[in-house]
Amino acid sequence: MNNALVKDSTPMYSSKKSLAETVVGYCTPTLDAPFYVALEKSVRENVLHYGMQYLSTDGEGDINKQVRAVEDLLSKGIKVLILNPLDPKALIPVVKKAKDQGVLVFILDSFIDDDAPYISSVVANNELNGELLGAWVANNIKKPLLRVALISGNQGNPVGREKRLGFIRGLADAQILHENSTNFKIVTQGWGGWTNNGGLKAMEDILVAHNDINVLFAENDAMAIGALKTIKEMGMDGKITVVGVDGQKEAYQLIKQGRYSVTAQNSPAVLGEHMVTIIARYLNDEQGIKQVNYTQSVIIDSDNVNQFYNPQSLF
Repeated sequence: MNNALVKDSTPMYSSKKSLAETVVGYCTPTLDAPFYVALEKSVRENVLHYGMQYLSTDGEGDINKQVRAVEDLLSKGIKVLILNPLDPKALIPVVKKAKDQGVLVFILDSFIDDDAPYISSVVANNELNGELLGAWVANNIKKPLLRVALISGNQGNPVGREKRLGFIRGLADAQILHENSTNFKIVTQGWGGWTNNGGLKAMEDILVAHNDINVLFAENDAMAIGALKTIKEMGMDGKITVVGVDGQKEAYQLIKQGRYSVTAQNSPAVLGEHMVTIIARYLNDEQGIKQVNYTQSVIIDSDNVNQFYNPQSLF
């Protein structure tokens, strides 16, 4: 197995049982972004590492298609479903159907409503990531007024909401701590659909209407990288502090170049390894597995980017 999937070179969990008869199905929300491609690869390699069988389907960025994709997996006799839901409520009925068929359901990278009968989930601590990024901006960007634009993924997404509310809270809290007041304004919010092109188009609209913004917070690096193309094309390179989330390789490259300010790590390799390890532990009848499990929160800027940048990384 690729050692890059093992966090901090820690030895992986050793299953006492043979898991060879276990068929695991993974449903990704989309494969239209490097993050999801890398996450699927991590899940697949970790499942195969434990000797389990692997099937996958793609929700293609559409809730109805994701529901049908899960139903397709259920028709193929899977015993374990790993689901990365596009919407916290729309997938509840199909998760209940999975449980009724005796399928063990685990949630990865996103959230699902508490009415869905799942066993355990692994997610980044998106709220804390946002808070750390907000505090970074407060501590590093000194202007009379921070005029902030937000580029969000898609409406109703709980992960995006946690990121942006965490960012606003972290920014406000750090400013109050040091200045006894706040000096920022959320000027506008755009929607980028989690993609480079979406971020590019959202930033075009933002700058046409608000060419005086000086901070951009994007809910993932892909949208921020797209926005940077617009920023450069409009002659505003260096005038806007760009903040993102995920720790994408291209974001690290831009940080090294001084064009991107800071990102928070949400490693698909760590997410996939952690999720499948929890499944292996559950199949070994281990007790004490938490329903919600968070990966570690780390922010990366020019001071520590070389510790995280790997030119061979898929993401």
